Amino acid sequence: MPAGQQLSAFEVSPGKTGRFCVYHDESGTDTTHDRFQLHGALLVPSEETHWAQALAALMGARRGYDGRIHFVELRDNARNPKSHIAAEWVRVYFGELSRYCYYKCMIADTHAPSFKAARFPRPFQLYNYTATLAVFGSIVWSLKQYDEVALSLFSESITRPDEDNFTAFLPSEVARRARLRKLGDCPRVTISGGQVTLVPGDPRKAAPEMKGHCEFIQLTDLLTGAVAQALNAPASQQVKLDLGQIAAGWIVDSRRPPWHQQHDLHRRFSVSCYPDAKGRFYDVPLAIEGRGQMRLF
Repeated sequence: MPAGQQLSAFEVSPGKTGRFCVYHDESGTDTTHDRFQLHGALLVPSEETHWAQALAALMGARRGYDGRIHFVELRDNARNPKSHIAAEWVRVYFGELSRYCYYKCMIADTHAPSFKAARFPRPFQLYNYTATLAVFGSIVWSLKQYDEVALSLFSESITRPDEDNFTAFLPSEVARRARLRKLGDCPRVTISGGQVTLVPGDPRKAAPEMKGHCEFIQLTDLLTGAVAQALNAPASQQVKLDLGQIAAGWIVDSRRPPWHQQHDLHRRFSVSCYPDAKGRFYDVPLAIEGRGQMRLF
């Protein structure tokens, strides 16, 4: 590299390697009633400085509260700390953490004319497929300039059918897809243990060594829930609508060319939906747009 030349956040030297924790969570998995199934993937550098810095920012926003921060449980109650913490986490993420923690949401449009429901006879098959797209998409989009990345995968511990092989399927399929891509389009990928580590969504139920990972699972849930609200706007609670409107602003801005974006989220925050009429990704309309001004933000 010539003397004095500086690298941007996404221009890295040849042979650049990285280590990331990947946190996965989902929203809208009841395909009987939900049109959209969303899967979010949050990439957090696993080297000590950034991971600990991000965790400290989330813990500081709690102000001593140790309960679960779950999007579906947010309420318009001034005495309930959860909504205030959720709002602060959103501010912390987009004001600070998004500089080095990258988020990708992948959305399956199950009502699209070209959606092939027959490919997914069991609900967990669509779940696992879309989760794979979210994690792999996050690697290709946000880590493209790396030559090699080592990943540790985490997801919330939920009840699954006995035949659901999620914990093995996700890492093996992500690694397989990475091998099929040319270097330069996607880094070489290694996945710790070849398994997804399952983490309780409630920090009060997490083992001490999992509590930090649990915080990032909750943040992934919060971001994914906000994106879901931007798409559907079904909530009666104003705090959820506020978060959905904020997410809509991020989504709209991220769709612009990088030089026209106002929030500096290029390759840091991304939302994709599939399939369009030709089976490709498309920019899904946002139902929450035009619903009025935000109250809390």
